[in-house]
Amino acid sequence: MIRLERVSKTFGAIRAVDDVSLDIPRGAITILTGADGAGKSTIFKMLVGLVKKDAGAVRLNGEDIGDDYSRVTSICGYMPEKFSLYADLSVEENLNFFAAIQQVPVPRREELKKRLLEKTGMAPFRKRRAGALSGGMKQKLALSTILLSSPELIILDEPTTGVDPLSRIEFFAIIEDLKNEGKTIVMSTPYLDEAEKGDHIVFMKNGRVMLQDALASLRASFPARLFRILPKGNIFAAMRAAAAVPGLEASAYMRGKFIKYLQTGGENLGHLIPHLEMVEEKPSLEDMYIYYERRQ
Repeated sequence: MIRLERVSKTFGAIRAVDDVSLDIPRGAITILTGADGAGKSTIFKMLVGLVKKDAGAVRLNGEDIGDDYSRVTSICGYMPEKFSLYADLSVEENLNFFAAIQQVPVPRREELKKRLLEKTGMAPFRKRRAGALSGGMKQKLALSTILLSSPELIILDEPTTGVDPLSRIEFFAIIEDLKNEGKTIVMSTPYLDEAEKGDHIVFMKNGRVMLQDALASLRASFPARLFRILPKGNIFAAMRAAAAVPGLEASAYMRGKFIKYLQTGGENLGHLIPHLEMVEEKPSLEDMYIYYERRQ
């Protein structure tokens, strides 16, 4: 649906987006993931014309949009990282206000409002002031306001940052429903466990794309084996021992009480770490990100 080709953006001495090419497939959930400063928010702002790109092209359905960002904004709902609701207005009043801005006819507004309040579980809170909502409920309300225009493309910039775990689960259930309705969704998150819920994953670091592919393809093509090691004795001493072994120092890292080891060669070096237990397991997206980030 959307393709960025060699897009770059510089702010003074900072190259926020550096020669990025990526795809946003139609009817799928595309997730951009990486640490703060990876360039995710800047990419979204360039997509909707809030920031002008320095170089490259944005293509919509194969056609270069040039500087005509209305071609994207006319079909998209954009929820920035800090979405501004009106705290003194109720949930319903916020929906009415944003519907008026988007010029949604009143009969259509009432129909959409009823459906969105039910979908998000916000119907019992329609009279509550937005300022009195929890973080998760505010995000669901913010999402509802951009859905009032029935967008084909939904852009969400870190929508679950600072939201409690249960609300994150509920939010992603809504996102999955939207995908099933045929919507194209692109969102960013620093949480790699959340990125597991996407169909197409883009790993980013320092304004560049490290790797992108369908989630199933990333898993199928991952070139390393992963072992979870329960060290014998002090875990920090075990990590110091691992750091002294060539080929092991760049492939071992701590996670809780365990050391994880990514075997990339033919020989399993994990046995050189004094351990009580060593178990092979399937790598998560976090493990994949660490692997590719260390080899960039």
